[in-house]
Amino acid sequence: MAASWPASLVFLWYNKFMVTKIIKKKKSVEKKAAVKKTAVVKKAKKVVVSKSATANKKKATAKVKKASLKKTISKPKIKKSLVPAGEKRVLVKNKPKKPKIAIVSLTSCEGCQFVLLDLGTRFLDFASTVEMVDFRLIEDDEDDGGELDLVLVEGNPVTEANHKTLLSARKRAKILVALGNCAAMGGIPEIKNYHAGAATAKHVYKYIHGISNPEIKEIDNFVKVDFTFPGCPITGEEFLKYMPELLSGKIPVLPDQPVCIECKAKGNTCLLLEKKPCFGPMILGGCDAVCPTARMGCQGCRGLRPGGNVKAMKAALKTMMTDEEFENTVEIYGLRDDIEERERKQRII
Repeated sequence: MAASWPASLVFLWYNKFMVTKIIKKKKSVEKKAAVKKTAVVKKAKKVVVSKSATANKKKATAKVKKASLKKTISKPKIKKSLVPAGEKRVLVKNKPKKPKIAIVSLTSCEGCQFVLLDLGTRFLDFASTVEMVDFRLIEDDEDDGGELDLVLVEGNPVTEANHKTLLSARKRAKILVALGNCAAMGGIPEIKNYHAGAATAKHVYKYIHGISNPEIKEIDNFVKVDFTFPGCPITGEEFLKYMPELLSGKIPVLPDQPVCIECKAKGNTCLLLEKKPCFGPMILGGCDAVCPTARMGCQGCRGLRPGGNVKAMKAALKTMMTDEEFENTVEIYGLRDDIEERERKQRII
């Protein structure tokens, strides 16, 4: 028969057993909690690292895009030439657009255009800076009829075709320029306006029936003229001086100086002091006083200057030429109309 344990001993043993069991269970719970906490921390770290990497990647991408954009803006646009495979490609920079100009001929001798050709290489240098749409003395290309930055018109609108050409030029041009005396003042052809039309035509045609013989008029009677290169013919140096300003869209202003200024600068003896007729004091300078230098009196092909005193000029010429000679001379380049208009305005004032 087994010996029975004392109740006190049994109690102590049971108490120790339960305490040990409770301690093991607590340690197991704590261990599981620690493992779970470690897993959560690791996961959180991964999320933080992932977010940080994504942010860094975005920053790097933005930086690359910014650098690329800056490079694109600073780099000039270029276009590649089309070349066969295997050959070296040439990069060509876009060239600035050249202004389009046209030099149009109406009824004229085209002497003003020949002045341009007389400039030689200097005119060719100028021509290389523009797109010459029309200039029949040097090219035969077809005109596409598009808009033009500048049109220079030489001659008189005599025929129906001339009128159409002039109106078309004005419609297409941003700036229209009268090139020379004929376009600006009527020129030598205007002489016939002061004589019987039929009688004048008979000097050219044996039979005048069906011959159109209209009155000669300056181009500003038909279209708006923005600027005038005066003279018969024009002065090449003046053309080169003012064309850049016109091509930039500005309208030059010719200085109000008489021919006498240039004549004196060249050391010429005044023709008026020699009692020889000369219109120099009332005529717009800029021609380099070519006629007085050749000892020929100025006949006014460049027109009256704004400050020209017609009354004083007539008075000074009284002892050098008759009234008829004066009238005949001012008819040569169309000056007569301008003088009559100036005198009319002075009478009104």
